[in-house]
Order: sequence, then structure tokens, then C-alpha cells
Amino acid sequence: MAEAEGEIPTVTNKNMDSAPARGRREVILKTAGVLSLVGLGHIFKTSALAQTTSTITTTPEETEGPYWVDEKLNRSDILTDPADNTIQQGFPLMLGVTVSQLANGKATPLSGAYVDIWHCNASGIYSDMAVEGTSGKKFLRGYQVTDAHGSVRFLTIYPGWYAGRTVHIHARVRLFSGSQTTYDFTTQFFFDDGITDIVYQRAPYSQRPGRDTINTVDSVYNTTDCLNGKTSGSELLLRLSEDSNHAVASFNIVIDTSTLPDTSCNGNTRGAPPPGGPPTGNPPPQPPAT
Repeated sequence: MAEAEGEIPTVTNKNMDSAPARGRREVILKTAGVLSLVGLGHIFKTSALAQTTSTITTTPEETEGPYWVDEKLNRSDILTDPADNTIQQGFPLMLGVTVSQLANGKATPLSGAYVDIWHCNASGIYSDMAVEGTSGKKFLRGYQVTDAHGSVRFLTIYPGWYAGRTVHIHARVRLFSGSQTTYDFTTQFFFDDGITDIVYQRAPYSQRPGRDTINTVDSVYNTTDCLNGKTSGSELLLRLSEDSNHAVASFNIVIDTSTLPDTSCNGNTRGAPPPGGPPTGNPPPQPPAT
């Protein structure tokens, strides 16, 4: 049956989770701050922005930042806070990440890798941070283990912003031997500013003043990848496309597990602020409950 004009279609994705979880996500996509992609289609379709070079190189490592917490949450749907079952509102984003191993100039899928992602909500708030007033909360955090194709998938929202940083998602890839970590890589994903500007015209993002930092002035985005001399951020832009009433993003992380990540390559030390000190300001304090 054809959908009425302006009606938000139900979205299901058989690759994401079990049927009960899909049912909950359908409600999420309809009610949790869902924004129509009307007017965004042309931009999304023409923005294949990441990893366009013909030579395969390893993905630039970026600073972990101050908001990493190893929550050990094995889940693809990171919208829900298991502490109270609240659901984060915002523009729905399906994020697919593929991890590949580089050896002898060839990249092959890496299975069994643990991929964590974490990012702020539409208000610029990270969960489980005392400084944010979110201790014990676990929204917008989780990990998945790569399958035989090196792939994982997450259901989340388009991130918000906070003072001193452009829009981004943190990612970590780890390999284990039993409980021992044998490889640990961190990076950040970035978004095209033109798309962000349009998304932020919609609620709940539009309820905040305009952001103060875009890609071209972000200290992390503008670190130089010494392996190819390019701006790291330009190598870390997500591919974006549209699918009905949500955005779809993808990225292929390429790592070389024969050597440890070289944090000195881009001038960052894992867990430390980027060169020049930390970004100005912190995410705004969480508003009091009403």
C-alpha cells in the first residue's frame, strides 16, 4: 500500500537486531524527534566524501578525548539508556563500520574486532560523566564485534555539538587474546558541514544557538596525517546517503595489526587533548529535570 504524502514510513533492517528490537526501533524512528529527509536528498546523494583515494592507507588515529568510558555494552541500538530506558531524540542515523587489515598493500576484512562508538546527544551532552551530571547514564555508547565481513552496525542519532569542537563520533577498535588487549586503535568520524547545517535547522538541534566550531577550524579535524601529508579530518569524513526517513553513514577503518598504532604520527597522545591544549569550553551542563 502506498504511503500518504508526508507520512513517515516504517523502517526495518533485518541486519540490525531481532524482531522485538526492530519493533521498538520502528517506534523510535516515528516518534523520537524524527526529521524528514525532504530537501536533504540531493546533498546526501552527492556527498561520497570519505576514502576516495586509490592507494590504500591506514586510517588516521585521533585523540581518544576526555569522554571515553569502557561501558562494555554489547549492542547495536545505542539510543536507549539501560539505566532508565529513556530514548535519545534526534535525527536517526544508521552507522555501518567495516574494519580491514592492511598487509602487503591489500586490505582484507578483519573479523572478531571489538568496535566501540560514543558521542554526545543532540544537546552536546555525553553520558556517564560527573561533570555533565550524567553519572550512571549510558546513552549513545556501545560496541559490536565485527562479523566475517569485518562489519558492524549501529542505530544512533546525528550528534549534537559542544563548545570548541566540530560534530564528530568517537570510535575505538580493539583486539583481544582472552581478556588481554593486544591491539587498541582510536579515531574520530566527521560530518560534512553543509549537511550538518541543514540537519541543525530541525528540532531538537534548532532549539540551541548556532555552533561555534566547524571542520575547518577544529583542532582535531585539522591534525596532519604524516603518512600521506593530508588533513586527518578530510580522511575521516563519513560517507552519507539517505534511506527514507533517516540518514545512513558508513566508514571503512583500515588498520595494520602488525604494528602498534603510532600516536606520535599525528601529534596526539591517546587520551590527551589535541595539540595546543584542550578545546575551549566543555559540553553545556545538563538542564535540570522538569
